Amino acid sequence: MNCQDILRPILLLKLLFFAVILSFGTATGAESEKTVVYFYSSETNINNFKSLKMEFDSFLSALGPYEFQPFSDRDAFEKHIKGKEKCLLLISSWHYNNISREYALEPVLAGMRNGTIYQTRVLVCKEGSEDMNIAKKGRIASASSIPHTQSTLKEIFNNDENAANAAKILIVPKDIDALMSVGFGMCQCALTTKSALDTLKTLNPGLYKSIKIVAEGKESLFLILASPKNFVKEAEKLITIIRKMPETPDGEKKIRMLGLDNWQQIDSSKLGG
Repeated sequence: MNCQDILRPILLLKLLFFAVILSFGTATGAESEKTVVYFYSSETNINNFKSLKMEFDSFLSALGPYEFQPFSDRDAFEKHIKGKEKCLLLISSWHYNNISREYALEPVLAGMRNGTIYQTRVLVCKEGSEDMNIAKKGRIASASSIPHTQSTLKEIFNNDENAANAAKILIVPKDIDALMSVGFGMCQCALTTKSALDTLKTLNPGLYKSIKIVAEGKESLFLILASPKNFVKEAEKLITIIRKMPETPDGEKKIRMLGLDNWQQIDSSKLGG
């Protein structure tokens, strides 16, 4: 056996070793290149973040290197996404308007429900208590975060920031729960949506008839899917996947977990930008 015959197996082993290392490095690189959809909503309380993540991860990961990451805390969410340029954000339109300039965001999709991208928040009280002073002094049930609720109340209270910040707010899981809180006497008023009132009309006609609208807020959009401006074009495939979710039963099931049933393409003009 000559020297070449001895060295050949050794060379083959070395090539195999480097191939394995290269393969591992490629796989690791692919993993690190995942595009993440970060979610935080100031307008709804999600009861089961683990289930939400599992459902969206299973849907998105089957279609590409995508991941869904929900957050329950606004500060943690904003700290985490700071400086990230290759991701998508799923946030309330109010939250978008608060951070879009600082984070250089571009809206791409607006959530829809019952054929519209708009919702209207209303302040309601029991019939006979439709006095704004009662609303300012009593407890108000809301499914939104404290900052979002205070922002909406400020608008409803004719820009009376002191009254909005001093409001006694009870946070509940859903808009319909805010209405039920008034029915059960836990709160004098509720900050909710017109669509929740429509739901109450079916679920509890008696309570619906006993509740009156004290004031209405301005129209706002449902959840916004936004992208860092320099990433919009690169994210087109993922944006299209999300936009087409309602076209399949599985995708439709997922977005209903967010309180939506469809998407509509938008640009910054829809948000006054």
